[in-house]
This record gives sequence, structure tokens and C-alpha cells, in this order.
Amino acid sequence: MIEMLAMTASMLIFGWIIWKVINRHEEGDSVLQSKLDADDRRAAIGRGESPDPPSSD
Repeated sequence: MIEMLAMTASMLIFGWIIWKVINRHEEGDSVLQSKLDADDRRAAIGRGESPDPPSSD
């Protein structure tokens, strides 16, 4: 039982560390951000919503 809890805790910690590393990498990637923004606009149009105008960031 303790082994299962330890394994679960270690997987959670490992996942959190990987998530933080990926987020840090993505924060500085303006090309990726522009692709994500374009995808959000296409998805809004597909749902029948009015897409937000592109930001001037």
C-alpha cells in the first residue's frame, strides 16, 4: 500500500516538473503563440462564435 502511494506521488511530482518545463519553454515561443491564437480564432468560428480580434501584443 505504501509503495503504491509512493509511486503515485512520484508520478505526480514528475508530471508537475515536466509541465513546468514545457510551460517555461512555450512562454518564450512567439511563433507557437501566434499559431495557438489562430487556432483559437478558427475554433470560435467553427462553434459559430464571433472570434476576438487579434491582439497587438
